Amino acid sequence: MNTHSLAPMMPHALFLQFVLTCFLVTASAVPAQEGRVIDGKHRHLGDSDIKDWQGVDPKPEGDRLKVEFQGAPNSRPWTLSARHRDVDGRWTIRLNDRVVGELRRHRTEKTFLYELAAGTLRAGTNTLEVVPDDKSDDIAIGPVKLHDRPLREVLDLRPVTVSVVDSSSGERLPARITIVRDDGSRPELYFADPARTAVREGLIYVNGEAGFELPRGTYSVSATRGMEWSRDQRIVRLDDAEATVELRLRREIKTAGHVAADTHIHTFTFSGHGDATAEERILSLAGEGVELAVATDHNHNLDYRPYQEALQLNEHFTPVVGNEVTSDNGHFNAFPLHPDDEVPPHKESDWVKLVEGMRLKGAKVVILNHPRWPDIAQSPFTKLGLNRGSGERAAGTPFTFDAMELVNSTVDTKDPLYLFTDWFALLNRGDNIRAVGSSDSHTVGDPAGQGRTYIKSGTDDPARLNVDELCGNIVAGRSTISLGIYSELVVNESFGPGDLVPVDEASVHLRLRVAAPHWIRPRRAIVFLNSVEVATMEVPASDGVATDATLEFQIKTDGIDAHLVCVVLGDPVTDPGWKTLNDYTLAATNPVFLDVNQDGTYRSPLESARRVYASLQGDFEALLLTLEVVPPFLGVQVLTLAYGDIPPARKPQLDAALARQAEKHTAYALFQRHRPTASAPAAVPHHGGPQP
Repeated sequence: MNTHSLAPMMPHALFLQFVLTCFLVTASAVPAQEGRVIDGKHRHLGDSDIKDWQGVDPKPEGDRLKVEFQGAPNSRPWTLSARHRDVDGRWTIRLNDRVVGELRRHRTEKTFLYELAAGTLRAGTNTLEVVPDDKSDDIAIGPVKLHDRPLREVLDLRPVTVSVVDSSSGERLPARITIVRDDGSRPELYFADPARTAVREGLIYVNGEAGFELPRGTYSVSATRGMEWSRDQRIVRLDDAEATVELRLRREIKTAGHVAADTHIHTFTFSGHGDATAEERILSLAGEGVELAVATDHNHNLDYRPYQEALQLNEHFTPVVGNEVTSDNGHFNAFPLHPDDEVPPHKESDWVKLVEGMRLKGAKVVILNHPRWPDIAQSPFTKLGLNRGSGERAAGTPFTFDAMELVNSTVDTKDPLYLFTDWFALLNRGDNIRAVGSSDSHTVGDPAGQGRTYIKSGTDDPARLNVDELCGNIVAGRSTISLGIYSELVVNESFGPGDLVPVDEASVHLRLRVAAPHWIRPRRAIVFLNSVEVATMEVPASDGVATDATLEFQIKTDGIDAHLVCVVLGDPVTDPGWKTLNDYTLAATNPVFLDVNQDGTYRSPLESARRVYASLQGDFEALLLTLEVVPPFLGVQVLTLAYGDIPPARKPQLDAALARQAEKHTAYALFQRHRPTASAPAAVPHHGGPQP
């Protein structure tokens, strides 16, 4: 079963017609006894055996549905209902060779309604067809019924108008609206303007205001606009009258001098999986307060500007043409690119040549995406033999990309610091790699910009950002990453992330700003020096109150050059409007580099270890003593040099010394656990299945 096939591209106007028709009329509950059954079977369509569908033949009976039934012309709209599940791709609904909609893409089994315009049916024999773009997408469908009433009557719908305004200026705002029933379930929304909204179950993105319809009942209606803004909520009781709701938001986090970037975003239109059309993606970006939006569909150079201009949302963000270069050897986001240029080559297995190909196409930034996806065992870092203690690679692969994702809000990463351990090992090794955060959103439901990067910028105007400046600041590390929490770091009153700090005292002073909206709760700030946790502090915050706190630290410098990183951890977001996949929120800075010996340059722990190792002049006993006294992050790098240099006869003694240290220190334990067991290079990773 191909759950995320890359569907063939079709003319844009036809594709848009399908999507608008489908999402205008999808529905949920309808009385089971209602309607005339035109196909009572529960059918399996596709090309693969599926054994876990209860009540459905494991073997497909074909790759499409075709049903003939007797009918009469409909002088007013009627309704078609179909129960189906596991619809991943595009399945077109045709009645008498007329396109009437598209099956709602949905995993769980559910009944959906599709309205048939007046005149769709004819006297005598009518033919219903459900046809896939990709025959390998296995679905279960049936029963299918016909209802001789319009959708509004079948579901007893009531009109709702929702507007979202800035409480300070009174201006309308793009925003995300979430609707939830009393029982916590999320209703379908009907008859929203498909050209100006993005609609899913219990969710609609609006540009200031939108109307839609809901069945009679009681609902919680809330608005958000990403993590810089407040959240507002109203209870709406729909009876015989229509409802008008105004939701008011205020900016609760000031980010002057930094802009919010999402460097990893997808559309169904061009990536072929997920569910967000290009137009819906534009609405979601504006509605989440993303200010720099990098389009990164798989092996496709996409320019958002025509879609943004058509929706008149230019003032809200600056778009950048990018590409998720999707290879069997890992995924990389490369930007900026030219939309009409040939895409960067993606079949190269050598990482150096792969990245070089992106740069030859003009990319100024290359980011390694989700380095531990699809899981730790199959991830690029595992396949390349990354030693999580030292940063060495068994395959000896040079890392020539600029940054790696430490936050990806749609990838399941249970330990918030797992990727930080990888990153710190690389920094200790001297790899000049920066951190970025992103959403990797493929759907309307997954919030764009939930994971994001705050980049230093010369302007705060989101419509007039200097892309070259921002690319340079990503590469230089003048940025912080975020999953719901914002941070700013100042060292010794004037230095920030990416800077080299001359240190003339035994310690440095840190001022860490931590900010979050009232609906996100930061908990704890941690300072890491050369990968070692050297300080921690609780964040002064209160439930239901926006946080804007400044924490101060005095950090000893340990006598050698160091990279310094601050991380903030917080509670997860459980609200359905912005629920986090993982059980935490987070912020982190890129490194500040401390020039402790004041020679005008920064030396990594590996470079410092080279000096220590050279000073031993081959004295093995001195080496063993050194491991007892130097900081573990430095001792691990000394060991990398020693293992490559000492005679084989000495290695058992060195192994024993490593084992003793591993019992006492995590850095040595990681180094020991991830040492290669063979000298052969690790195989390059092969990614199959869904593509984040």
